[in-house]
Amino acid sequence: MKTAFAAAALAALVFAGCSRERLGPLPAGVHRRSSAAPITYYLDRDAGDALELGVREAFQLWTDATKFKFAYGGRVAARIGRDGRNEVALARKWPDELPIGAAAWCQAYLDASGNIVETDILLNAQAFTFTTRREAKAGALYVEDVLSKAIGRALGIGPEPGEEAPGSRRTAAPGDGFEPGIDPSEMAAYLSLYAAD
Repeated sequence: MKTAFAAAALAALVFAGCSRERLGPLPAGVHRRSSAAPITYYLDRDAGDALELGVREAFQLWTDATKFKFAYGGRVAARIGRDGRNEVALARKWPDELPIGAAAWCQAYLDASGNIVETDILLNAQAFTFTTRREAKAGALYVEDVLSKAIGRALGIGPEPGEEAPGSRRTAAPGDGFEPGIDPSEMAAYLSLYAAD
């Protein structure tokens, strides 16, 4: 009986791995979160303690500045796809369908009305190294900076997921005085998108 159960479980895992939906841009149009209910997000369990702190600080920026309240749910096994869970994952093998030059990708999932109901944020750990403002490892990207932009995409703000403005990546250097924040143009876009609320 145990052998049959193990075989069935293995088959389910293999099937689930093969059926991952393709990642990519959303359909044209305005997409936003229609509910201001707290948004619980989870972090890839392979992230270190320093990275966890940087991730939590990036979400706190948006909690402090907007009507949206983000709650940290803890670390979990990375699982990207529409599953009811908002997740930040370290992608050591970047999906082929996404641009390899993107430091992060925010994949949003929509309801029938086109509203964002769930998002997964992938950090491109295949092409980039990430650091935090406390570590400031030279040549790495500040995770707080990369994530603050991706969280904006999770709210429907800005260019297509994965697109970045020229010079938008903040590369760390010891003593550079980096302080995380939300770009003023992104805050203006947020206020415009959610002005009626």
